[in-house]
Amino acid sequence: MKTSRVLLISNVRPSRTWNFANRVLREVPGTEICGVVQRPMRSIPWIQQLIATGKTREISPMPRQWSKVRFLFHSLVDKVVAWFFWFVHGCPPSPNDSTFTMKRLKQECARAGWLFTVAGEYKEAAVAALPLTDVNLTIALGEFFSLPEFAINASNGCIRVRTCRPSANGESSGDALISIEHLASGTGAPSLIFSQWLPWQPFDGPLGFTLKADLITDDLVLQSTRGLLASNPETASTEVSEWANKILAPSLSQLESAHEDMPQAQPGGKRCRSPWKLCLDTLLLLSPGILGRNWYRRLGGRYPVLILAHHLVSDRPHRMGVPTETFWRQVLFLKKHYRIVNLAEASELLRSGQIRVPTVVLTFDDGYADNFLGLRAVTNEMIIPSTLFVTTGPVEAHREFDHDLATGKTGFLPLTWDQIAYWNSRGAEFGSHTREHFDCGSEDLEHLQSEIIGSRQDLEAHVKKPVTFFAFPYGKQKNMSRVAMDLAASTYRHYVSSFGGEALANGGRPQSHLFRKKFYGSPWELELELQSVFDFVDTLRQWFHSQAASSSNESSRVPVVSTLSPSIQTISSSSTSTSAYSHVEDSYGVDGSRR
Repeated sequence: MKTSRVLLISNVRPSRTWNFANRVLREVPGTEICGVVQRPMRSIPWIQQLIATGKTREISPMPRQWSKVRFLFHSLVDKVVAWFFWFVHGCPPSPNDSTFTMKRLKQECARAGWLFTVAGEYKEAAVAALPLTDVNLTIALGEFFSLPEFAINASNGCIRVRTCRPSANGESSGDALISIEHLASGTGAPSLIFSQWLPWQPFDGPLGFTLKADLITDDLVLQSTRGLLASNPETASTEVSEWANKILAPSLSQLESAHEDMPQAQPGGKRCRSPWKLCLDTLLLLSPGILGRNWYRRLGGRYPVLILAHHLVSDRPHRMGVPTETFWRQVLFLKKHYRIVNLAEASELLRSGQIRVPTVVLTFDDGYADNFLGLRAVTNEMIIPSTLFVTTGPVEAHREFDHDLATGKTGFLPLTWDQIAYWNSRGAEFGSHTREHFDCGSEDLEHLQSEIIGSRQDLEAHVKKPVTFFAFPYGKQKNMSRVAMDLAASTYRHYVSSFGGEALANGGRPQSHLFRKKFYGSPWELELELQSVFDFVDTLRQWFHSQAASSSNESSRVPVVSTLSPSIQTISSSSTSTSAYSHVEDSYGVDGSRR
């Protein structure tokens, strides 16, 4: 099979250039990257610069002097906060570098054996030093006012992208029309391959919207590349259209009526607790118990695996949703202080008995189609894994989830089998979540077998690989009968609940049941949850309540009731037990509402 040589010229952030080049190699058979021509950081669009540097605060493209001072102040505060958390965690080795600079892109291209240059205006002299011969296709990634002659001299021409943001009443509507064009070799005459609208959603922000638009653009360019290298432009256009209708349309079609469903609540990322309570809780991070625990784990190389329970990344109002931009900021925070792995890698770390850096797993229940845009946009940009637990019944019937309809929420469909297979083949990890989001507190063995074992069979038939993880719907103690837990343990390698708690390295001993923590959109609350501060506060509160109740009972006790003390003690014990689980039996959305 003849190898096709691809030249990439980029007017986008370095991380996107690198990710896209690797996607070309993985997803377009028989290709090689013969060279990368990258515009300097100062020349790429401003929004691309903000994403590249991980700026989580809005900054004007042309900052005045006071804006620069404010930016420097915030940068200093961020460094102090980062140092504080690093000390609290026990000063572990840095888990990873969250930024991808131009220098790193140059180093990665050198390791891959790709020719690389940085060219501001893309003059002929800028690429004269590159021994580029027999280029089959040029890909222009990002917006260009004009393309140099060398870009369209490839035998198969050049692929370029046009993004239009139309105006309504003199103002931008927010929606984006992404068009993929082909410029024939030598002529530069453009022909449209495919175009796709991306609607602006109620909770969209400029950074989150850009991440989604970039993801869809890269998807379409990759499919166009595959088609052009295998056939002619007309056939390629048909193939891209068929792929988009099959893979992209199920998620994008849900967004068309979003403008009519304006939110009544605030988007995710808002704090659920008042600042003064969080300040008091933060003081506990410096308590001897938490500091000593973390430093002991650091010295012994036995950090826990912390599993976070999410549902969907969506820029439409949903009680369990988090906007794309908020989730991106959350991942930026996590990557600074934690290693992010999927459940398969986490289980291997637990069996090894050695976890030398704080580690988290991001899991998403139910299988919402919105995740195919928002979640995939962030994980693709940040190069992190994720684990999705799918309820197979709604996927098979392509209908809304019953627990959404019960609360009056409509318009949120599940992923399709084609999307699951596509995403699974590109690194996402899928687990089972029963067939019908069934409450597994039941003792009905036959029904449990259908839900727990049957859902695994459904999923394996489409992903074409073993499914080894299971998440109990609702995930509370009352939703997991002993029969269900035994069945899950015998069917899957691991099953997860939402009790709260940590998964500790066990040195090779089997550990079927893994605990998950609640997701908070605010990084402040998220860190306190990950460090079990909220659990500690709840335990203290329960202890004081039990002491107060004991004192009250003691003061009101009379001889006639002494014969009833066993019953009173039983009720008191039951109440304490119920209280102890109350904080882990509630599943909260990012706005603090209970599921």
